[in-house]
Amino acid sequence: MMDNPQIGKDVIESLTLGMYEDCRFIYREYIQNAADAVDKAISLSLLKKGEEAIHVTIDIDNKKISIHDNATGIEQSNVMRILRNIAHSTKKRGEDKGFRGIGRLGGLGYCSKLIFKTSYYGEPVKSIMTWDAEMLKNIINDRRSNEEAVQVLSQVTQLETCNEDIEAHYFEVVMENVTSDDLLDINSVTEYLSMVAPVDISSQFIFRSKIRNYMKGNKLSVDTYNIFVNNDQIYKPYTSAIYEDNNGGKRKVDDILDVEFLLTKDNKGEVMYWGWYTISCLKGQMKPKNIARGIRLRKENIQIGDEEICKKFFTKTEDQRFSFYYFGEIHALSKGLIPNSRRDYFSDSIECVEFEKCIKQDFLKLKELCYDAQKLRSSATTIAKGQELRAKIEEKEKNGYTSQTEREELRRQLEDYQVKEKQAGKQLKNVQQKIENTNSPLKNVINKLKPQAELSIAERKPEEIKLDSKTKYRTDKPIYSRFSKQEKKLIGRIYTAIGNAIADEKL
Repeated sequence: MMDNPQIGKDVIESLTLGMYEDCRFIYREYIQNAADAVDKAISLSLLKKGEEAIHVTIDIDNKKISIHDNATGIEQSNVMRILRNIAHSTKKRGEDKGFRGIGRLGGLGYCSKLIFKTSYYGEPVKSIMTWDAEMLKNIINDRRSNEEAVQVLSQVTQLETCNEDIEAHYFEVVMENVTSDDLLDINSVTEYLSMVAPVDISSQFIFRSKIRNYMKGNKLSVDTYNIFVNNDQIYKPYTSAIYEDNNGGKRKVDDILDVEFLLTKDNKGEVMYWGWYTISCLKGQMKPKNIARGIRLRKENIQIGDEEICKKFFTKTEDQRFSFYYFGEIHALSKGLIPNSRRDYFSDSIECVEFEKCIKQDFLKLKELCYDAQKLRSSATTIAKGQELRAKIEEKEKNGYTSQTEREELRRQLEDYQVKEKQAGKQLKNVQQKIENTNSPLKNVINKLKPQAELSIAERKPEEIKLDSKTKYRTDKPIYSRFSKQEKKLIGRIYTAIGNAIADEKL
């Protein structure tokens, strides 16, 4: 006779305490559940869109965290079934944002007590479910006992009720004696949620309206909710400029010039995914100072993975750096694209295979933009430096050299640049024609660059320099006539030394 199957207590640790690497995920899980409850509350007419409020409160002094929403709450009759069981969710896979029923217990690994407080509209009762996280850890770590998972759940949970306003409807998660400093870091949590949570784009991003118009024109929608951290509402922190660190502050290094869009449909004609990405001068990777850097993958407007998730869509490893050349979002819409249990990517499916095949083609275009921008800058800069060298030689021919060596060195440099200029001019012409003929988004970048020295000089044909057969020295000027020949040579050496020192300083 076969023994009945058993589920040991260690499964609880695997599904709750050891599920994720970044402890801040608990905020995402609780907000995800709150968002689903808000959707339900709106469908039941308990709320109107815009009335929802999801509040994250971080009490550093008391090491306490709460996440409160004004959505449906849970019926008293369902509290035990929903809040004490693990992986027993009533949500619909592919429709609701959460559906596995394990995320709500993620906080167990970071506090002494995890408390759920809830009241359902029309019920004059408040239900309070308390999980004793300390007891749970002790039971799991006690290798002398072999309790089953169900038995452990009964030991570590307690349910009590009290009176509540019959019209109240809410759900609140409370974590007491929080053990992680990262979870109590208000700035870190705010930055994390601003990119991970389903919130709107900041109004400071000047292309927000263009994105909205594109969505309207293509009948697309994105779920957004009013989410607050310590009463401050959060938004996606996209900026209209790109910055780098400057002694603790920030310094602008580039501008966001425009946004472009991508959209792919499946074989049924339904949108599989859509997205947007910024167009800048693409000078290099955005530094970590830019919180929103990188192209982000989202499902139901909740981030999948982290800021590096989309690197995998560049087919070559050396091209993965280009992901940080952009701000952007890819919104996966297909119901077959289902986040895995860690929410760091999608579960395996036919839809996921097709998604990767299509998105990699889009990212080939992003790579080409970066390479074209690089060629544009490098060729224009080379030509500009050649013109600067000519100007320097013309000045020396007029006012004199410090030495014969200087003249010979400058002429050698000019010969080298004449070859480089020819190659750069050909490359510049080719890349400009490519951008024009393909209607590339970089057309806007060229227009922005034209006022700058590199392109304005590059568009002019290099001028020939008339070189005298006899070297004119700086010390040939009348003001040096009272000095002897040896003294003039010494003065020339001093000028050379000064020139070399200035050149070294510029390097």
